[in-house]
Amino acid sequence: MVSLSDIENSLQKSGKFWIAFTGDSITSCEWVHPNWREIIEYVVKKKLTKELKGDWKTSEWGVRCFNSGYDGATTRDILGKIGDITLIGPDLTIGLMGGNDPRFNISVSEHVKNIEKITDNLISSGSKVVWCNSIPAGRGSKKNTEYEPYAEASMKIQEKENLQFVDMFNLYRKFPLGRIFTFKLEENPIEGIKEGEPDLQHPNQLGNAYIAQVILNEVFSLEFDPEKYIKDTLKGSKYPAY
Repeated sequence: MVSLSDIENSLQKSGKFWIAFTGDSITSCEWVHPNWREIIEYVVKKKLTKELKGDWKTSEWGVRCFNSGYDGATTRDILGKIGDITLIGPDLTIGLMGGNDPRFNISVSEHVKNIEKITDNLISSGSKVVWCNSIPAGRGSKKNTEYEPYAEASMKIQEKENLQFVDMFNLYRKFPLGRIFTFKLEENPIEGIKEGEPDLQHPNQLGNAYIAQVILNEVFSLEFDPEKYIKDTLKGSKYPAY
């Protein structure tokens, strides 16, 4: 949907290409470093600098990324926050979310309508939009069964100019989920969660790198190796290869 030449043209015309990331905790992922938002920013800037023959100021200063993810958010919540996102004036908005809607009794039909309204508002503001349904949870989580009809319904929304849908829910299933959901939960008596239980909802650093791989490939047509990138970060490389 967005090529490096598109971004380069925007940088030459306006001096900027701003990307907003929106969604729930899978998008905000503020406790994971590197997270998929950071990885996408890193790769896009590095690729652009190479295309611009080392002109790093144009790429690294011109491309700005904004975290507009809200932990625990539903599509209804993001619709209510749309003004905060458009205030940024993004050239591209990437959304990844949806898994909280079943939990908060938002119906499949409202889920679809909310996504349509969110994406319409963003496009009207001048932003291109990429909308991803949520990733599957780890094995043993009831999220996958509850959320599947929502994921399927979201992919039936018609694409149009400046709008692309990515079926993250199904694309992500091929990845090594057993190595991705390794975080341990804190005790939460209200939800009946004991300290140390596996977090089957939120992916670790490797899992975030796999999210980045999907978006870099599907949206920017860029190749990315999650295993190589994470291996390099663990070695302490300042500029991990991918």
